[in-house]
Amino acid sequence: MNDFLNSAPYQKIHNSLPIVCVDIVLKTAEGKFLLVKRKEEPAKDNWWLVGGRVFKNESLESAARRKVQEEIGLVVEKVEKLIGGYELIFKEDPYGHENGTHTIVACFMSEIENTENLKLDNFHSQYKLFKHYDNNWHHYLNECLKRAGFSQE
Repeated sequence: MNDFLNSAPYQKIHNSLPIVCVDIVLKTAEGKFLLVKRKEEPAKDNWWLVGGRVFKNESLESAARRKVQEEIGLVVEKVEKLIGGYELIFKEDPYGHENGTHTIVACFMSEIENTENLKLDNFHSQYKLFKHYDNNWHHYLNECLKRAGFSQE
């Protein structure tokens, strides 16, 4: 995690304000999508899209590209915005302030050629390619995947 994200000022912001984030549906030529399993709250131990916080003066599209490179070590050229935005409110937070996590998220889509050079960061335990989404997953995750052209099992 970026040093600023571990700082006391950021933790105070996280406790008090919504955080702007991006997520990205990564599609393969074989018609699958990639998810990562989170090690941290919120959504700890759940399959999730690659994504995270947007920094000041960073465009949403640039943030989406950066998060792909940071979280799985791949570079994506073209990203397409899927939806206008979502609001997510989780009871859990990664800092222990017990005020939950509130995010405003823009979801994007991009293609990856293969996963041969994929390298997970320290905040994810594994990755997996899926053909369909699971109706038991978080409604936001399913909505992004549905908009990206995937169907449920």
